[in-house]
Amino acid sequence: MERLASIIAAAINMVALYPPNHPRVQHAILEVLQAFREALQTTGEEAASYLLVGDDLLAANQVIRETTLPVREFIGVLKQRGVESLALLPGADEQEIMHLVTGLATGEALESSTHVQLGTVHLVMDEKPKDEELRQDLVTQFELMREAWARFRVERKLPVDQLEELVWSLIDSVGSTARAMLPLARLRELDEYTFVNAINVSLLVLAQARSLGIWGPMLHAFGMAGLLHDIGKMSIPPSILNKAGKLDDDEWKVMMSHPSEGASYLLQMEGAPPLSIIVAFEHHLRHDGRPNYPLIRGRHSPHLASRMTAIADAYDGMCATRPYQTSVSRTAAMEVLKARAQTFYDPMLVANFIRIVGANA
Repeated sequence: MERLASIIAAAINMVALYPPNHPRVQHAILEVLQAFREALQTTGEEAASYLLVGDDLLAANQVIRETTLPVREFIGVLKQRGVESLALLPGADEQEIMHLVTGLATGEALESSTHVQLGTVHLVMDEKPKDEELRQDLVTQFELMREAWARFRVERKLPVDQLEELVWSLIDSVGSTARAMLPLARLRELDEYTFVNAINVSLLVLAQARSLGIWGPMLHAFGMAGLLHDIGKMSIPPSILNKAGKLDDDEWKVMMSHPSEGASYLLQMEGAPPLSIIVAFEHHLRHDGRPNYPLIRGRHSPHLASRMTAIADAYDGMCATRPYQTSVSRTAAMEVLKARAQTFYDPMLVANFIRIVGANA
């Protein structure tokens, strides 16, 4: 049953990335059917049934632990779509499985069929006054961090305690309302783009991590890593960082130094979270291991947090409005992410990211 859950999660990713008639989607649906039949044979049950109770997934009277990312993703999708129970009955065909997987992947209406039974919860997002208070608190913290970020170039110090408090507030915002999950910080001055990008990337990394069942101190570490991913850019001269037009070779070399500069700075900063150092160094490395920057010897697989940050950073960069760059729509940005899945970005994480952003657009 755990294997079936993982294969359903993989099929959901394929549907999120490719059109229904794509060979990979068709193959994924057939794999779900095969895994379903094998699950029935293995368990001896009359149906392959899942029951979601809080954060626990039950199948065949056993709790399936969140031991792998696909299982975490499966649980996260069920929660996101408000599905409490799912039962696959003998006789389920490709069309029924495709309808189920498409609904879970895209947010389309989910309905039970003859051989696929669903129990759903209709969630209503209640915009309570406390949500608005939370947003106002975040705005206040943003303003304090703007000042701290602006002083960084001169003082070379960041208030770690304030950063940690801000990330806990961002975690609260992600958990309280879907609307608050979308990027909140807005650009006011050209030179503060790095700050605005840091806030938005942290928020988007938190949303990704939370959807995969990451909680508590580890979730906070992911958020801090997203917040500090581009700290090395604060060492880049503004004339290069904000240049209108293409960088020349020498300027590009300076720009490509920011991951190493950021990791080096954090290594020297008292109390810097270890994961933030890793992500600052890795967030421009490619998922497929091919050369990018910083240049490293051999093949290297970036940390999960680095892969999430790379996607969030690319998405926010494309959607941002800057004096020298026209932003693109969210739909266009997601198409670019799809096109670069399996090369620059982890395809499973891209599919998950698209579901998150699409559900809260």
